[in-house]
Amino acid sequence: MVRPRDRPGADEATPADIGTEEQTPLLNDDRSRLEVHLRIRREQLRLRVTVLAFLVIFVLELGVGMSGPPVNEIMEGIICRQMHPKLDTNPAWGQGGPDDPCKNQDVQSYLAMLRGWTSTFEAIPGILCAVPYGILSDRWGRKPVLVLGILGLALSVAFVMAVFVLSDILPIWVTLFSALCMFLGGGGQMVMAMLYTLLADVVPATERATVFFQIGAAYLVSATVAGPLAGALMTISDWLTLVVCLLILALGIPLALAFPETVSLHGPRKDAGNQARPSAAADDGNDGDDEDEDNEPASKLSPLQNIVAKAREGFSDVRDFVLGNKSLAFLMASSIFVVFAKSVQEMLLQYATKRYGWTWSQATILLAIRGVASLMALLAVLPFATWFCRSRLGMSSVSKDIQLARLSGAVSALGYFIMALAANGYLLASGIVVFSMGAGISSLTRSLLNSLVEEHHVGIVNSLIGWMEMTGLMLGGPLLAESLTIGMRWGGPWIGLPFMVSGTFFIVATVILCVFRPPASTGSRGGARV
Repeated sequence: MVRPRDRPGADEATPADIGTEEQTPLLNDDRSRLEVHLRIRREQLRLRVTVLAFLVIFVLELGVGMSGPPVNEIMEGIICRQMHPKLDTNPAWGQGGPDDPCKNQDVQSYLAMLRGWTSTFEAIPGILCAVPYGILSDRWGRKPVLVLGILGLALSVAFVMAVFVLSDILPIWVTLFSALCMFLGGGGQMVMAMLYTLLADVVPATERATVFFQIGAAYLVSATVAGPLAGALMTISDWLTLVVCLLILALGIPLALAFPETVSLHGPRKDAGNQARPSAAADDGNDGDDEDEDNEPASKLSPLQNIVAKAREGFSDVRDFVLGNKSLAFLMASSIFVVFAKSVQEMLLQYATKRYGWTWSQATILLAIRGVASLMALLAVLPFATWFCRSRLGMSSVSKDIQLARLSGAVSALGYFIMALAANGYLLASGIVVFSMGAGISSLTRSLLNSLVEEHHVGIVNSLIGWMEMTGLMLGGPLLAESLTIGMRWGGPWIGLPFMVSGTFFIVATVILCVFRPPASTGSRGGARV
């Protein structure tokens, strides 16, 4: 038998063999150095990104949360004066009692319809812009999209205020077109998507759910403060409250500009044909000045052609992602029903003022109750449940997230049915507390989805979640408004019909979570390979 080394030419390496032997170790070393560098860079930016995310969410929710009660009261007053021209001579006007003509079914039905369609119009920019802005965030950066989104929110509030000022000239339904301002940045859901994406860029998958809980807590702290603060300012002037809201929202723009860009903190795609240079990938947002032969065709394109080419490539990525991950797309669908159900919270104050005869400023106490209860859930109940699932039950991160999300959905549904049947304010508050115990469902589902995809799809996933949530808002607003109108027409406990509908949709979302099974194939990030 001839040994391999004795065969003619056995010790002669071909050029291909030489290339493989010499290049593979070098490429692996480059990749290892790149991964180490990116990991260090993420750790360096983590505190800055997290603190800024907390501040931005707090400021935005404070501004948006404070705007709701005065907008509702001013809008109700305008509608009431238009439907009852002699209203100013009625001493019962604006007192919230049973003789208040502003609480008549005609006024309340129109107000509910208008607020419902406002949710739908505000969802349209998010639905149309979620994917394009998600593509831009993955290719050009998260920060520009975030800044544009906050600017759009501030302009939409300014638009509504302008319509109120001109209410003697313009019909009140013109406020619906404030949603046009949200095409600048994609609206509130796109802002949240960018904040979650920035956090996902710098926070390891094992710690992401906890950070998302904390972000949810910051949101709720702001919401808890917003209600009483708005109520206090409204005793002075509704207009003063709106001006303060606008100034607070404007404060979010310089905070967003302080974010570092994190889109460059990911390594090259696993299936990339060529390897990224460490120096280029490590640069914060710059691709470097070096050009190779692969970049020459792109450099010959005009700026418009380049944008179109990138958009086409991005839409192709989204299509391939959805078609290649149907189980994850199915899980994302739960976001539609969750947001659909949660959109009834916009009617909480109107529901209380109509059913229990409260004033708008009195009803703001419900926002504080909801905020405190949700804070307890996110800062005490869910962290304990997370520790118990991991330490005592030995669950993986993915299993823990999905089990807690299922439980949160069931608890939320129960809370809504209690609120729907509440005969007095005390029972309503009890239902709010029960519902708030499920406050972590969105954060849990988002954390789960972020853990099941490769890093280069994080922006797309969060944008798709935002798209799903906007779809839920668009569908939920008019349907829930119509259900409130029907409930007021039927009278009695049926006035809680919107909460019954929302509880049913929470059940649907929970069923989706129960049916979903995590993919068997997992990658380095603890999730499915995409």
